[in-house]
Amino acid sequence: MNMLECIAETYEDAVAIEKGGGDRIELIASLKEGGLTPSYGLVKKVVEEVKIPVNIMLRPHAKSFVYSKDDLDIMKEDARVFHKLGVKQVVLGMLTSEGLPDLDAIEYVLEDTSLLATFHRAIDESRDLLTSLKLLTSCRRVTHVLTSGGPGRAQDHLPLLKEMIKESEDLIVIVGSGIQEGNLLPIRKEIDFYLENGNDRKSYDIHVGTGVRGGSAEHPVNQEEVKRLATLYDSL
Repeated sequence: MNMLECIAETYEDAVAIEKGGGDRIELIASLKEGGLTPSYGLVKKVVEEVKIPVNIMLRPHAKSFVYSKDDLDIMKEDARVFHKLGVKQVVLGMLTSEGLPDLDAIEYVLEDTSLLATFHRAIDESRDLLTSLKLLTSCRRVTHVLTSGGPGRAQDHLPLLKEMIKESEDLIVIVGSGIQEGNLLPIRKEIDFYLENGNDRKSYDIHVGTGVRGGSAEHPVNQEEVKRLATLYDSL
């Protein structure tokens, strides 16, 4: 089943996404920095009161995706605490100094929990996206990969995105970055046409940030924009 995932920074954002028809929430702090770990209080309230799935960002800072041991220890403690709150899935991304996904770091951060993970757009800064995707298929924790197929907007990297979806094995690719009401259908139609012509019925999800905020990270989620996008999403 394809899912429409929207970013929430606040409790009000999360409620607007749910009421507007979004399928899943990525809960973060600081959208302007690409998303950081949200507060305990926010996570607790959203997880307790929102009924659709909520994935929580684990990202202690925006300096780099190559993390120190101290960074990983902080992420590990956040993961442990969020797991106790009932969180099922987190969003994270660690790279080695060679520019590939750091599978050992993922397992270290999550080892005291049963949490599953979405590997976020750190993959778009990796040395090679298809090689990175292949590595992630071997990680038992990772079920989803969020990517735009490279730096910038998803619509600028559709050939590679289509290849990534095709090669994703049991992982679900979440296509994100720059998706909004005006380009959602063209993006979905191009990907779907490619998959159908290859007799490939792979599922993929769509991820939206500023596309339901009037185009600006400064604005809150607009429930009506979520509703329009969800209606478009469900029309295919």
